[in-house]
Amino acid sequence: MEEILELKQSLLSGNIDRALCIAEELEEVGRKSIIENLESFLVVLLIHLIKNQVEQRLTSSWKKSILNSLVAIQKKNKLGKKANYIYQDEWLEYIEFNYPSALLNSSYEILGGIDYQELKMLVDQEKLFNITTSLVNLTYVKNQDELILVVSKELEKLI
Repeated sequence: MEEILELKQSLLSGNIDRALCIAEELEEVGRKSIIENLESFLVVLLIHLIKNQVEQRLTSSWKKSILNSLVAIQKKNKLGKKANYIYQDEWLEYIEFNYPSALLNSSYEILGGIDYQELKMLVDQEKLFNITTSLVNLTYVKNQDELILVVSKELEKLI
């Protein structure tokens, strides 16, 4: 709120350079907030894909969480008609960064609870990253209905 008041004051006093600087700072704060939100959906997606890979099953709840995460990523990632907050070729970086958090959260649920390091050894990280990237890439080329149908079919192949 302070920044908005400072922006207003800068505009009223004719300090356009300062006003532009504040506007850019506010824009960056908003962008970071949306990216953090996207990352939270990515973690949920990873958690359920990890559980699927390790337990070799797919519950309807996990499937629903995977689909909801992808739909949310698709909706929240839009920045206008042709732009995105996270571009398609940037997802691997976000997947790698959020993998430890997803692994830790998965460890509490898999097989009634499992040690983080033990779980880390059970997960085929390359395969997980490839599947995750493939699913997230669909959010760029499919509408919501198509996304749900295609991902549902892809998930059936995972078990």
